[in-house]
Amino acid sequence: MRLTFGTKTKRFFCFILSSLMLLSLCCTVFFAAGCSRETASGDEQAFTLFMNSIRNGQFTEAFSFISAHVAPENAVDDSIEAYKNTITLAQFEKRYESLFSLLGVNDIEYNIAEENVSGNSKKVIKYTMTYKTQSAGDLTNEYEMTLLKENNLWRVVWQPSHIFPDMAWGDTFDRATLAAERGDIVSHGAVVATNVRLVTVYALLSEIAPKNVLTDEIMQENAGMSEQDAEKEADRLYSDAEYLNTRFSAEFDAAAAEIAAVLDLDAAELRTKFGKNTNEFITVYQAMPDEVTVEQQEQLNAVNGVHVDTEHYGSKRYYPYGSLLAHTLGYISFATWEEIQTYNEGRDPNDGLYTTDSKVGKSGIEKLYERELRGKDGYYFFIRGTDGAVKKVIYRKDKVDGSDVMLTIDFKLQQRTEELLDLVLFGTDTAGAVVVMNPKTGEVNAIASNPSYDLNRFIKGMGGDEYKALEDQENEPLRNRATRELYPPGSTFKAFTAAAALDTGTVNENYVFTGYIDNDYWKPTGYGEWPWPRIKRTRVYHRTEPMNMTNCMLHSDNIYFADVALKIGQEKFIAYFNEKLGMDKSLPYELGAASSQLYSRGSVMDNKMLADSGYGQGQVLVTPLQLAAMFSAFANNGDMPTPRITDGLYVTDGVEYKCIRKSEYSVWMEDAISTNAINKIVPMLQGVVDPNKNGTGRSLRVTNVDVAAKTGSAEIGKDKTRMYSWFAGFRLNVAQEDERVVIVMLDVPDSGAYSSLKFQIARELLKLDDTPDPNAPPAE
Repeated sequence: MRLTFGTKTKRFFCFILSSLMLLSLCCTVFFAAGCSRETASGDEQAFTLFMNSIRNGQFTEAFSFISAHVAPENAVDDSIEAYKNTITLAQFEKRYESLFSLLGVNDIEYNIAEENVSGNSKKVIKYTMTYKTQSAGDLTNEYEMTLLKENNLWRVVWQPSHIFPDMAWGDTFDRATLAAERGDIVSHGAVVATNVRLVTVYALLSEIAPKNVLTDEIMQENAGMSEQDAEKEADRLYSDAEYLNTRFSAEFDAAAAEIAAVLDLDAAELRTKFGKNTNEFITVYQAMPDEVTVEQQEQLNAVNGVHVDTEHYGSKRYYPYGSLLAHTLGYISFATWEEIQTYNEGRDPNDGLYTTDSKVGKSGIEKLYERELRGKDGYYFFIRGTDGAVKKVIYRKDKVDGSDVMLTIDFKLQQRTEELLDLVLFGTDTAGAVVVMNPKTGEVNAIASNPSYDLNRFIKGMGGDEYKALEDQENEPLRNRATRELYPPGSTFKAFTAAAALDTGTVNENYVFTGYIDNDYWKPTGYGEWPWPRIKRTRVYHRTEPMNMTNCMLHSDNIYFADVALKIGQEKFIAYFNEKLGMDKSLPYELGAASSQLYSRGSVMDNKMLADSGYGQGQVLVTPLQLAAMFSAFANNGDMPTPRITDGLYVTDGVEYKCIRKSEYSVWMEDAISTNAINKIVPMLQGVVDPNKNGTGRSLRVTNVDVAAKTGSAEIGKDKTRMYSWFAGFRLNVAQEDERVVIVMLDVPDSGAYSSLKFQIARELLKLDDTPDPNAPPAE
């Protein structure tokens, strides 16, 4: 049957339908609103709403579901009595905000395991909950929550154990850093840069300013106040640093005065350490182990509330040998903002980011291997009990200490090298550098710049005046003369002029100079007009003739090698030294080195400069390290090795010390000098130091190993009162591990008293260590 409706009927039906829809909507809104605060009888909706609010970071909403027994702010009337332990909304929000921030909580998952109902007004829900975090992964625990029906609504009886099962009232949740130890720098045979535990003088606030004193005073001043209320008031006051600083001023003054008296420090300055905040642990003073005696430690421990720790509260970089290897090791100091940004780029925040409190390498090995030495911080999240101690560790990420850097430096050889420089150089107007290198491996076995400075002065803190005094010292100890300063090589360069002549086919070793020499002066002829001063050579008595390459190397004749350079010509001379010997290139040394030069940029090599360059003057400049690499070619089949000072990076797992990165031998300039030239020149260099010949190096007198060498000197200054005195030599016919190139450069007054100093150093470094004869009779 088909029903039809008139107009009035249709209007009435539509009205009824609209009314029903509106009623339905209102009911939906009403029940939805009710569900946010009330649970249906017998279900777990209050629990779910509370947990979801926590999960979503809606802590104010979550607090609204807490029982008035625990959160009196939620009480509708006075019918519900507050428990002994309660929490405010502000405290609740602070707890969870701190928790989420510290852990980096991304989500929370929970599952109800069991529900036990007791009558109509109480139930207990057992559940598992997992914090999904950035910093600690998934943290899963089993929990138990009690719900009570209050004013016909189910409410959560919140406890700190709902954060973590082991938390109780008064406990806090925190994170502590496990600071990675900076790696050591190790020379073969010794640790040359390490960390030492600081002596820490600290005070415990609770011992100097006991909280129970406040509780007693409050109860005395407020008759009838319960002990519980007095304790709460004492807690409030104890969180006020300004109040504590005033109330316990006498106690703080006394502690500061007693500490100052023991350590001879400023009491007023120490007093500022107290009362700044309400932390239980107050660091008063830290010092290196050798700065606080055992007797002083005992005296400090006797001061009320004061303690001394030598193991747990910080370390400092320490250089056990002070100035040894200072220019190579470098030092650490507080990071600049630019350094912080650089080192934090790409670094995992969980490994510990650099901050303004971080110290970084400022130079040398400390700077080169900053990232490797730094390591990765660990951390742990923990519950701190009411006594301030760690109650339980929730999660721990172990630290990864920095890698150790093993140097190629032979420790005993380095010590001897620096001792020799200190013994030989005297006064504030002398300085020098020494490089000892294995020509077959490129390993730098010793490198020193003199004078040096104690690295620990930088670590302990150097004032502006102290640093300026170091800068202004006449012989400039901050300069790294071995790698960062350039010097004219003088006659040591003649060995390479000879190599250039032989390798370019310009002359052979038998070429004899026959030009006219007037009283040791020569004006070049046959090379065009010569408008410059004549070339001078050092006068030699009992000169060996003829003036061929061997004899002129022996006597270090400037005229001969100026003539040879002119014969080679500018184009070939420049090409040979730049392309074969790298004079126009930066030495690829790990720590960097000044770029040597044949002549300066913008200059044109005329005949005068060419002639002077032939005997190591003109505009020729080298570092001692580059000269070591160049002389290595004579002992390394013509190849110039890349100098290296790092043997490798090492780590320990507590049992095994293992290499994780090893440096390798590499060639910088291949076939720099031909085999033919080496075979001709090396015997000439042997003759230079032969004590039976009249060579410039005859004073060397090394008797237990064959040596080839070249000496040199370059006058400096307008008045020519100073000189760079050079020695460059290497061992012959030894095992690879005994191969050694020694470069000595001394910046000294141009006086006969200083002329033999380089030999005193080179002799000790070139001679072989005495090896005991196993067949020799025992000493009497």
